[in-house]
Formats: sequence, C-alpha cells, structure tokens
Amino acid sequence: MGESREMKKSKQLCNGCRNDFYNYNIADGCWSFDNAKVVKRQRVGTWQPPPYKWNPEICLSCYHAVGYSMLEKNDCRIKI
Repeated sequence: MGESREMKKSKQLCNGCRNDFYNYNIADGCWSFDNAKVVKRQRVGTWQPPPYKWNPEICLSCYHAVGYSMLEKNDCRIKI
C-alpha cells in the first residue's frame, strides 16, 4: 500500500513547537512557517537511549519540541 495523502501545511502542526509563541505574538507569525514542509519524523525524548523504533508523526520541517529531538527515518539511530 502507498503512503497516505499528504497533509496540508497549517499552523495546527505548530502546536507544541517552542517557536509557536511567535504565531500569536508577532504580526506576521513564526518566521519559519513560510519555508516549512510537512514531513514525518520520530519524536525521541532526550532521556531515551537508542535504538528508536520508527513510529513517526506528521510535523513541519522546522518543528522544535522542548525536551525532544525530531529524527528523520534515515537517522542511524532509527530501527525500522
């Protein structure tokens, strides 16, 4: 089976990002949003030891979660 349909970029995907503050407190919003792409990444806590099982979530390419790393599928620490 193929991948599911691509999700459209929206500010909802910014929820939980440390830069989401700028979407509501600066007139033009977050400076990263315009160039961001919708991607699949694995959320990994800073306290978790590798290897990490690939269980991705959809987020923006600029997403930065506090206390977490967002790893790509080709990262050597990801086990599929």
